[in-house]
Amino acid sequence: MKRTITLILASVMLLSFAACSSSNTGADSSADKQNPGDTMSLQEIFDSILTDVPDLPELFSLELDDESFEGYLFIEPIENSEALASEALINAIPHSAVLLRVPDSVDTDIIAAQIETGANPRKWVCVEAEKTIVKAHGNTILLVMSSADTADAIAANFDALWA
Repeated sequence: MKRTITLILASVMLLSFAACSSSNTGADSSADKQNPGDTMSLQEIFDSILTDVPDLPELFSLELDDESFEGYLFIEPIENSEALASEALINAIPHSAVLLRVPDSVDTDIIAAQIETGANPRKWVCVEAEKTIVKAHGNTILLVMSSADTADAIAANFDALWA
């Protein structure tokens, strides 16, 4: 009789340990889960956020270097960052979207605020972007200047990568 009770208690204890450990594992994995945008390259992010955007003009992409950085992001280059611009092929169409990924040591919110302050929606001289949006998620910043519908759609797709 003592053996049977001991075996039953041991079995119950093992089951309770197994149940606790499996529920903790689920909680830890959801806390450690990365958003898709955190693991994607800048080109992959552009491919994703430009999908199904209405009235998007024909575009070209340009990887930004120290010489082109300020012309697209309106701030000084940031060491160890990477940036990619997507611009309209025709200069008469005011459209520019730029992704910037900064190192962990850089305060993304401060950089986003600097970009927003410096952004010039009249950079094309003869035409002006209808709307300017600056958003940051993780270490990635988006600057988009375009028509209102296009800018809103790109920004919503950007947000969805971190939802």
